[in-house]
Amino acid sequence: MLVEQESLYYAILSGEHPVMPLAELEALLETRFNGRIVYSFEGIALFSSNSDPGSLPNVSGWIKEVGRVLEVGSSEETAIESAIKRLGDRLKQYEKLIIKKYKGYSCHIDTSMLKNLAKSYGLGSGKLLLRLFLTEGVFVLGEVISVQDTRSFNLRKPGKRPFFKPGPLSPQLSRVFVNLSRLPVNGVYLDPFCGTGGFVLEACLVGAKLCLCGDITDDMVRGARINLSHYGVYDRSIVFQHDSTKIPLEDNSVDAIATDPPYGRSTTTAKRSYKMLVEGFLNEASRVVKPGGYIVYAGPEREEPWKLAVNLGLEVRSRFHMHVHSTLVREVVVARKVK
Repeated sequence: MLVEQESLYYAILSGEHPVMPLAELEALLETRFNGRIVYSFEGIALFSSNSDPGSLPNVSGWIKEVGRVLEVGSSEETAIESAIKRLGDRLKQYEKLIIKKYKGYSCHIDTSMLKNLAKSYGLGSGKLLLRLFLTEGVFVLGEVISVQDTRSFNLRKPGKRPFFKPGPLSPQLSRVFVNLSRLPVNGVYLDPFCGTGGFVLEACLVGAKLCLCGDITDDMVRGARINLSHYGVYDRSIVFQHDSTKIPLEDNSVDAIATDPPYGRSTTTAKRSYKMLVEGFLNEASRVVKPGGYIVYAGPEREEPWKLAVNLGLEVRSRFHMHVHSTLVREVVVARKVK
């Protein structure tokens, strides 16, 4: 069936986690692109938006590509043939047809035949890219709008920063944390456990007006300043040494908080348990974040981090589990200050 070309789009989701890429897409549509998810399938999601989503892959961590949906339907070979035929002369706009099957769905489809059919209508004459996805019994035919540039993420890998300590999350995952916090464009962002500055770096790069961050050790504060200066975002950052259970900010002064409190093998907690540390942090975070603002944080699954938010009256919107190593499963909590 034909769909509205101007309002329905597809997003290719990273396979790094089964559900967090979709949650990141939902958060970005809510805060930046005035849209909503319409359907989700293995590997891709369809969404509607009243905004141009061309910049979406490059403000995201785990959204690899977006494009305009041309047709969607049941993944029967005859249905896909009919969709290609309906495009007719429009196929002359495209350089090639890229076909992706997810986890063996629609193995019976003769992809060579479909490509030859498209070529018979002039495919290969243009410069645009045409995508065909086969997943979970459906096909999605779409026109590529933009693809994520992963080179910049590679330049910001922890080991390539001028100041390095073991333990930081990857730039992509750090950005996912920031996006899950619903940080608005030109918003004020806070990371009370900034470490080497990875979260703050990503928040600045996706459009924060001001990034506030702190750490309990002077070594990390110095290192974060070095890294933020190196990547050219220090002019929008304030880095301070502090105890995260005593955040030196006024009530309702920040728009979003995303952070990764210490809990691994190579972290410093000032001899406090994870529970004691995070209870103190959340108490302060719920004070300084604006009503309706989000707080994203992580911890060992065995500590049940989400309960700490509930105990303080925060609304837990979602929880995600990530295997780190044989003895550690990370739980990521997305909480909201209701009032």
